[in-house]
Amino acid sequence: MNQKTGICIILLLAAILIFGICCQKIYPAPEETQIVESEIESEQSIPAGSAKSQPAYRYLVKEEDGSLVVFQADGKTVYMETGIRTENLSEEIRKQAKPGIPFTSEKRLFDFLESYSS
Repeated sequence: MNQKTGICIILLLAAILIFGICCQKIYPAPEETQIVESEIESEQSIPAGSAKSQPAYRYLVKEEDGSLVVFQADGKTVYMETGIRTENLSEEIRKQAKPGIPFTSEKRLFDFLESYSS
C-alpha cells in the first residue's frame, strides 16, 4: 500500500468518526428521553401542592411564561430560572409542567434539566 492510500484511509476514518459524533449530538438516543420521563413519573408519587404538611419533594419545576422555572418546595420561592422554552418540550412534559414536576434531590433535578437543555 502506498503512502497516499494510507493517508486517504486515515482521513476517511476520521471523517466517519466526526460524522458519528455530530449525529449522536443532533439525534440523541430515544431511550434517554424515556428514562427521564420514567424518573419524572416516579417523582410524582405525591402530587405537587396536595400535601398539607411538609412536601416530600425539595424542588418543583413549573411552566411559567413559556419557560421552565425551578421553585423550592413551597412552590412560590424561585430557586432558578432555566431558560428552557416549553415549546421545545414534548406534549407529555408540558402537561406535567403545568401543575409542577416534583424532584426529591438536586441531582435528579439537574439530570432532568440537563436532558432538556441546549
